Amino acid sequence: MAKGTHVETSVDDREMLSVSAAARMLGVSSSSLRAWAAAGRVPHVRTPGGHRRFERETLVKWLKDRGAGPPSGSSRGTELVPTRVPAMPEVAALVRRSRGAIAAVFEEELARSRAVTARSAAGRRTRALDAVDALAGGVESGDLSGFLRDAEWEGFRHGAGGQAGDGPITEALALRRALDRAAVPHLDGQPDQRRTIERAMDRMAIRIASGYAEGVRARLKVDER
Repeated sequence: MAKGTHVETSVDDREMLSVSAAARMLGVSSSSLRAWAAAGRVPHVRTPGGHRRFERETLVKWLKDRGAGPPSGSSRGTELVPTRVPAMPEVAALVRRSRGAIAAVFEEELARSRAVTARSAAGRRTRALDAVDALAGGVESGDLSGFLRDAEWEGFRHGAGGQAGDGPITEALALRRALDRAAVPHLDGQPDQRRTIERAMDRMAIRIASGYAEGVRARLKVDER
């Protein structure tokens, strides 16, 4: 599919995304994506009914051609927090049991920092609990790669969408403090487990920041074309 054009076609068995789904994938607003498509900047097709659709594989290739795409982390060197850690199912269970308390303290920490984030309270809570669940899954399996990759993708979406970078980083730091208050104290006497959680949360904030920088670079490359 040539860049700068769209194709009148029927939707076959390829994985096609709606405008809203493609916008979420790129980390931009639906209105921005519609404008890009109308200007011929994003490859897309038209259904017989006239609706825009975006083929997932083509969209991924379009991102990669511009040096973007979801951050993969495959070329990274040694992490301060390794993605592989000893499996800790008991710690994972503790984190899951503390979800409600963590979410409540998370909002307290945001209020205390007087931070203003773009997301609604419900959106912030959903993202915070998603991160808690990803962390619990990582320490349960002994593999933090998914948790850290999600954090980087969160930052990337904000950068690619032209949103301020302090929002997701501020939320990450507030979530780290929430875990310190609501879950980590129960790990007294287990310094290794406590250290793993603390360092993983620190790394989450770092990954968000690096993902944001990648997103900004990807957006600037798109704007230059």
